[in-house]
Amino acid sequence: MTLFSAPVAPRRLALALILFATACNGSGPEVSNEAASVPAATPTADAVLPAPEATATATPAPEPSPSSAGTPELSQTQVEAQYSPAFDRCLNTGDAAKGVTPAMAACVQAELQVQDDRLNAAYKSAMDKRGPAEQARLRTEERAWIQRRDAECQKQATGGTLDRIEIPMCLLQETIRRRVVLQPMAG
Repeated sequence: MTLFSAPVAPRRLALALILFATACNGSGPEVSNEAASVPAATPTADAVLPAPEATATATPAPEPSPSSAGTPELSQTQVEAQYSPAFDRCLNTGDAAKGVTPAMAACVQAELQVQDDRLNAAYKSAMDKRGPAEQARLRTEERAWIQRRDAECQKQATGGTLDRIEIPMCLLQETIRRRVVLQPMAG
């Protein structure tokens, strides 16, 4: 079975494979609960993974349209625009560019850390701008969001090796969406 009739860039291929697997699984990235227990990916010896760049000059957050669940409705393109340059380089080098699952998973894990750091910075800034009652409310909201995100992303588990990419990609996308929500509160 041929999935693509024209050449596809490695990053697009990796994302296409992830989206294809999600479609076959019958679930999409949603927001959810408890921390997903995803084993750490170990890249192969010949995979050269560039260090993630957590810069303050991240792509400006797009204006989301609010959904009923309070999670912004961002297109896949808007989410991808938030990825660090290191993520693209990682997916396009070494074994990750060849579609090797552990190498691709390592790229996703590194980017998840970058985006989590960005989210934490936005959260800290938002907390610093609030009084005690508002801080308590935001803390409760954030904890509930983490639980929803983790549970929803864990629902995508199929028990296969693709879980090492699919679950962290869900976490990554939802982390970006949450940062877009918190960014205006952070000022």
